[in-house]
Amino acid sequence: MRNDPVHGRGVLKATLREVEPGLFKADYPGESNPEQADVEALPDSHLGDDAAGVKSWVEEMAAGLGYDRVEWVPPEATASERR
Repeated sequence: MRNDPVHGRGVLKATLREVEPGLFKADYPGESNPEQADVEALPDSHLGDDAAGVKSWVEEMAAGLGYDRVEWVPPEATASERR
């Protein structure tokens, strides 16, 4: 993670799903190198045993990177967008 947050980066879109009973996974785009604008960000994720804790971790990480907020997108929506 970066230590020099740049505010006003917009919205970080993330999904949250239960991958197995009691295990939750948030998926979101990872950081990309700003010097390589044509390179897409690699996916990143966070796992935990508490849905609220996973969401909180992602929201705090996003704020630390300068995002204005996290938009939680239903996992079904992202699956249909890939088709």
